[in-house]
Amino acid sequence: MIKNFIFHSLFLIALAFLVLLGFWQLHRLEWKTNLLSLIEDGQTEGYVDFPFNIIDENFSYKKTTLSGKIDHSKELHFFNINSYGQSGYNIIVPMLTNDKTVYIDLGWTSFADINSREFEFRSLKSELDLRGILIYSKKRRAFSPQPDTDKNNWYLMNIEEMDQYTKLNSEKYIFRVLQQEYYSDLLNEFTAINIPNNHLQYAITWFALAFSIACMYVIYIYKNILKR
Repeated sequence: MIKNFIFHSLFLIALAFLVLLGFWQLHRLEWKTNLLSLIEDGQTEGYVDFPFNIIDENFSYKKTTLSGKIDHSKELHFFNINSYGQSGYNIIVPMLTNDKTVYIDLGWTSFADINSREFEFRSLKSELDLRGILIYSKKRRAFSPQPDTDKNNWYLMNIEEMDQYTKLNSEKYIFRVLQQEYYSDLLNEFTAINIPNNHLQYAITWFALAFSIACMYVIYIYKNILKR
């Protein structure tokens, strides 16, 4: 009796879990679709002034320009996977502009090159004129990994945490460089095309597994209980 109860309970729990995963992927699909639409709109619109002292996300993914001097002594390395599936780091540095501090995402490089290469941009001391896209500070979630500041390994672009480490008071928007003029030895990529949206396939997979388990359960019930 107890074994049958456990068996049926596990079957039904697995079925419910797979259905929930399917609906969760549909929710993610809606979120990702809206995100890609927002990015595409920002790319087609003209350049806007940098949103200094703005603490909302209304300027996310819009194009802007910025001029200032970069402080390479406070370079941060953020783990990222590029559009080719390669793991590495995005290099982020603070820039002083108009007496304000803005974090600049210079681009991606591999694990092997992050410390071994003498990047040309690290020798740039003059004021730079940059074109890029605005990324709002990310919120920390329950399962977001913590940074390893001793090794300079970061995972979440959260401005408050970055400021706490660098002892700066920066703007809430990160400026992601889109031009290669100064950073030809880094990979700059950010378009809606570079962001995968496979949530519909994932949802279909989970629902298909749930349907398969449901069929197996019905067959089991029919053979072992109803035909007795």
